[in-house]
Amino acid sequence: MKGTHFYALTSSADMPSTIGGFWDTLYQAYFGELPEFSNIHLGALGNTSLRLIIVGIFLGLALGGFVAVYNKQILGRFVRALLAENCLSPESGKTLPEMNYADKLMIRRAVRKSPSLRRVVKCAEEEAHWEALTEKQKKANKKATEFRIDPDIHHFYIPEDMKYMADVKFEGKGNTWFGAIAFAAGMIVFMLVVLGALPFLLSLLNDFLEMFNDTSV
Repeated sequence: MKGTHFYALTSSADMPSTIGGFWDTLYQAYFGELPEFSNIHLGALGNTSLRLIIVGIFLGLALGGFVAVYNKQILGRFVRALLAENCLSPESGKTLPEMNYADKLMIRRAVRKSPSLRRVVKCAEEEAHWEALTEKQKKANKKATEFRIDPDIHHFYIPEDMKYMADVKFEGKGNTWFGAIAFAAGMIVFMLVVLGALPFLLSLLNDFLEMFNDTSV
């Protein structure tokens, strides 16, 4: 009984050091100084900057998955609605209220600001404005004034020669929010693996460069 009690006390006493060692190992793996290599010179880049670049790349890829789904599912739904309504010319264009999109805040903003959407979805009034203003500029040589799109009264359409590109670019199959979340989770796990294995990967790169230097002599 006393032996069991003594084991429990010593085990409890060892736990802080064990946990501390674990955190020290974890810290060194992700934040510690990287080894120096004969053929790799980080210079001003430094350990922290290199790790931040890796984090930025993987987080950018993860974010890109959500952007792709947003384009396909949110913006794409509006594009497919315009195609279904045969809005393929300024004359056949429709306003957001006519398309039952007046209360869709993301679409209201996208028809004004989204480069991706505006590449294929045109505003009839805006096009007419710039066309007329261009003619005035030729005569008066005045700087063009900005045109402000009003989604409630202005008409939107997809030019006939862009309908196939719009259909392919904003096709909704194969992109889901669940897929984007799973992809982001995979990128984060992969990022952690790369960061943890960074010294080993740099060592492999150093050995490769060493071999390349030897063969080039």
